[in-house]
Amino acid sequence: MTSDFSRDPQPENPFSSPQSEIVSAPVMPGNRSGMVCDGTCMGALKVGWELMAACFWPFLGYTLVCMIVRAPADQLDNFVSPSDQETAIGLWVFSQVYSIFVAAPVSMGLSWVFLKAARYEPFTLNDIFGAFARNYLNAVGAGFLKGILVVIGLFLLIVPGLYLLVKLAFVEYLIVDRKMGAIDAMKESWRITDGREWILFGLMGMSILIGIAGLLLCLIGIVPAIIWLSASYAVLYHTYCLADRTEMPEPTTNSDNPFSG
Repeated sequence: MTSDFSRDPQPENPFSSPQSEIVSAPVMPGNRSGMVCDGTCMGALKVGWELMAACFWPFLGYTLVCMIVRAPADQLDNFVSPSDQETAIGLWVFSQVYSIFVAAPVSMGLSWVFLKAARYEPFTLNDIFGAFARNYLNAVGAGFLKGILVVIGLFLLIVPGLYLLVKLAFVEYLIVDRKMGAIDAMKESWRITDGREWILFGLMGMSILIGIAGLLLCLIGIVPAIIWLSASYAVLYHTYCLADRTEMPEPTTNSDNPFSG
């Protein structure tokens, strides 16, 4: 089955290929809201599994492409001798720059692919590079700021860093999907996750266990584990967005939001 949603025209993308095939997530009869869960950790994993099963092969291909593009940021240190400090420092600097300006936006694009699938919208391989065309500067800024904040938090006895990971869990979606500014995306992610922190903590814990299980399966299982978790986070974000539109049409002020003006 294919989606009957029409695909909105996208801005000119320097990474795009006109031969990219449009892939549509299946549309369930009688439900045009997309793949929605009950808003819990286990509910997100359950529906995320269903979404992965429905779109496994395109998800697999797109995830592998993303991993290849990210490789200079993730794998360079594996090819440097610890004794060659000068080369190691140079490659570390390059990997950090590459991560901020290329790898992070590509990861945001992959998150957008999973979100479009969860909403029953057609998606293509070009969407992986959607952040470059839709909101590149804010994608770079948000990736950099979120990374800095989480690292600082992890140094502060770890718990603050984990809390920031939870509160800023949806920044990537907001940057590419809603084209928000970096700070605005952080504010909105903070608001969306308000009162839902334990659910996201639970999903984070399950992510660790699923990732370990994937690694134990001779490394083969790590890619399906990444796909499952990516689908689950996309389903949870989509569910919360729908809940916000129906239950809270006007954003509420969160007094403990450090990003609020």
